[in-house]
Formats: sequence, C-alpha cells, structure tokens
Amino acid sequence: MGCDYYITKVLQIYYSETEIVEYELERERGYFNYNNFDEDDDNYEEDIKSYINSVLTPQTKPIILYNNSNFNKPITEKKYKTLVEFLLREHKKSWADIIKIIKVEERFERE
Repeated sequence: MGCDYYITKVLQIYYSETEIVEYELERERGYFNYNNFDEDDDNYEEDIKSYINSVLTPQTKPIILYNNSNFNKPITEKKYKTLVEFLLREHKKSWADIIKIIKVEERFERE
C-alpha cells in the first residue's frame, strides 16, 4: 500500500560530533490531505507547498536519552540498553565511545 511520506523515529548514537550511527526504531506511513484546498484559489500552489512543508516538519522535539555516561531515566535504560549493546557490538565500539544518544523524528517524502 502506497503513501505520500514517512514518519520515522530514529536513535542517533554519537561517537563524536561527526561519527553518528542511526538506527530506525519505527516507521509510519503518512498521507497528504488536500481536501481543504480549492484548485481555483489564486494561492493554491503556495498553500499546497506551505501545507506539505508543515506536514514534513517533525512534530516531536529530539529527546536526549543518554548523556555524560548515563541514561536520563531508569525506564529509558531498561528500554534501550539491550538494543544499544547490540549496535555497539555490531560497530565494534564500547559504552566508553558513546558521547550521547538522541531519539529524533524524521519525516520525508516517499521516493
């Protein structure tokens, strides 16, 4: 089944400011709703572009899950520790290599 865009939740593991590993946690399909726009309106094209831009702007602020060698909450540690350990082994890294872990929302149009 097709869609217009995707909304993903991604873990970003920072080993340095330039070395970042991303892991997609979930992906959701999104659909544009053009029902509120009239093709005969003079501003139709501008309104559609503005609407698409607003829909593709992430709605969730980035959440810092791990910083200064600690998870921000015990529940966060319980939820992500096993996954992060798997990713560390996969990339031949250790906990000491991690600067921070951030969970972000990304939105992008389907290709």
